[in-house]
Amino acid sequence: MKVIPSLGNVVSKAKSTFNRFPITLAWVVISTFFTLFTIEADTFDRTANGKIILTFVLGVSWLIATRFLKEQFKKNLSWLFIVALGFIVVFYFTFETNENKIHQNTLTRFVLYFIAGHLFVMIAPFITKWNKSAYFNYLKAVFISIVRSLFFSLILYLGIVLALLAVEHLFNINIKDDRFLQVFVICIGIINTWIYLSDFPKDIHNQLAINYTKALEVLVRYILIPLVILYLFILYVYSLKIVINWDLPKGGVSYLVIVLSFLGLIIQILINPIQKTINSRAIRRFHPWFYYLLLPLIGLLFVAIFRRINEYGITENRYFVLVLAFWILAMTLYMIFSKHQKIKVFPLSLAILAIFVSFGFWGAFSVSSKSQVKQFEKVYTDIKSTNFSTTFEKKNQLRSIIRYLNNKHELYKVKNILGYNPKTTFKTDSHWQLQNRLMDSLDIKVTDNVTQPYTNHYYSIGENNTINIKNYDILKKIFLNSYNKENTIQEYRFYLSEKTNTIRISKSNATIGEIDCSEMIKKLKTQGKNYNISPDLMTIEQYFETLNIKLIFQSVSLSKIDDDATESYLSSADIYTLIKEKNAE
Repeated sequence: MKVIPSLGNVVSKAKSTFNRFPITLAWVVISTFFTLFTIEADTFDRTANGKIILTFVLGVSWLIATRFLKEQFKKNLSWLFIVALGFIVVFYFTFETNENKIHQNTLTRFVLYFIAGHLFVMIAPFITKWNKSAYFNYLKAVFISIVRSLFFSLILYLGIVLALLAVEHLFNINIKDDRFLQVFVICIGIINTWIYLSDFPKDIHNQLAINYTKALEVLVRYILIPLVILYLFILYVYSLKIVINWDLPKGGVSYLVIVLSFLGLIIQILINPIQKTINSRAIRRFHPWFYYLLLPLIGLLFVAIFRRINEYGITENRYFVLVLAFWILAMTLYMIFSKHQKIKVFPLSLAILAIFVSFGFWGAFSVSSKSQVKQFEKVYTDIKSTNFSTTFEKKNQLRSIIRYLNNKHELYKVKNILGYNPKTTFKTDSHWQLQNRLMDSLDIKVTDNVTQPYTNHYYSIGENNTINIKNYDILKKIFLNSYNKENTIQEYRFYLSEKTNTIRISKSNATIGEIDCSEMIKKLKTQGKNYNISPDLMTIEQYFETLNIKLIFQSVSLSKIDDDATESYLSSADIYTLIKEKNAE
């Protein structure tokens, strides 16, 4: 008798949630079923399907925020949903693709809009009204809803998966792997979102009683604030080191200052409603002392980022760091001098900023592209003036700029500097080969003898080489890598010995011998280019007791064992393999 009312309550709550969020939940259901169909059809197109799925994902938070915003007005403002849907449609039709891949700018713009949508969810009910107690309770409800919905969805997913595995094992029924993915999509799409939305109260502005739990106080007082103090100590000691050594700060310090700033702003949001009443000296004095201590570090942040921009120009990452630096400075000054100190300013201003920097001539993409083209002109002109002889650092800087512009599909913008368009001059469908061919064509000679870090990971002999099969009976192209280590030519097995630069050859489980590629790799590393390598440098010929082997490497990829390793090893290779069996004579 108790189960029926509980089930009835679940159904009733589900209906109530749908009545409150009909557009959002309809959007989620349609997007989930589209994803299920895509998985079932097994025809996933990275651009076409990815374009639709990313648009669906983006729309969820924006539609939730729009509903919360609409609830703050007594009038019927259905046009707000039209505006939100219009924004999503614009994102869909401005979706950039290149060579059947989603453009990097689009992915970055998606992340910006995704963050902005979730920030608007944090602030939408308080755009026109403000109460710090109600806002604290609202954020608490949001956090609890996220954790609760994810927990329930995960439990349901694991339960269904275990049931499917049990059926498969007990009844010998083959269940497609796609079914497990489809169950996950349903749980994370429909179930998770429905549970998440069902927890939101309607009378948000009437929730004024603060229930500041002991666990939250412990988190802020004994974990978050000590972390802030630790970061402050590290950064101030580092600042002292800069003064003593009279050296400019490293670029990496920017990220530490940003992390410290965000951590402090999060603490401010958590303690805002109880800061003046709680019996904790650390919490009561967090404002304004944290912001006073943060100001000198913001100066350090500006010095670090402007140093990087001055040396290497602006990229999207540096642009965002610079924008965040100005935003952190503005929020710090606001918290020091403002009498109102409305915490909603944090997410609202950051959401607007995320949208503002995503387009226009002032946006991250336009500014970064123009800056890197200017950097290319500056470095290229400097190298050209010395008859294409320069330091390794300068050559590597030019290589990095070319790689950046190529990844953005904007190498054509250096046409006026070079006098030709690399895309049309170096006719290739390979994205990575384009940058290598351009760099190799410049034939830049390194003048210094400094130890050069290993940067080239790929070498190739080109595309139009003739294979001489004289004195050999068998020719076959094989591919070996660290995952698919083995390949077969008739009864001969070729095996790549990982991290030893050797290829082992066997027949009927009997080892014929090994071919050591170390000397070839050593010679390749001395090359100033990685495309159009002489075939002689990428050919190994070896004679065994029962057969002769000739390996002509069309391409070679090298990898490091780990990030700290200095040596690299053969990780994959395309090889023209020639065999001469001696017993066949």
